Amino acid sequence: MNYTDQSKQLLDELLSPIPFFARPMAKKMIEKQIFAEAQQAGHDTVSEEDVLRGYIIAGAKKEADRDRMKQFLTDKGYDLSKYQDLLA
Repeated sequence: MNYTDQSKQLLDELLSPIPFFARPMAKKMIEKQIFAEAQQAGHDTVSEEDVLRGYIIAGAKKEADRDRMKQFLTDKGYDLSKYQDLLA
């Protein structure tokens, strides 16, 4: 599956807080979820929406991680209101 330039840039931005040595493994796990979201939505190309949904689903397993993720996304200016079901 291919990324748009914007969705690839968004993924790189979202991975930036992850320590360098852990980033490849985290990227692989997050991309698996992103691709699943894109396929479920019927997309041939990964959209920014797919990246955000996959990132949230993959990273929202622990409450501490979820809180950090919410703060990071909010600081970046993303409206999390439409993702409340994923962040619960």
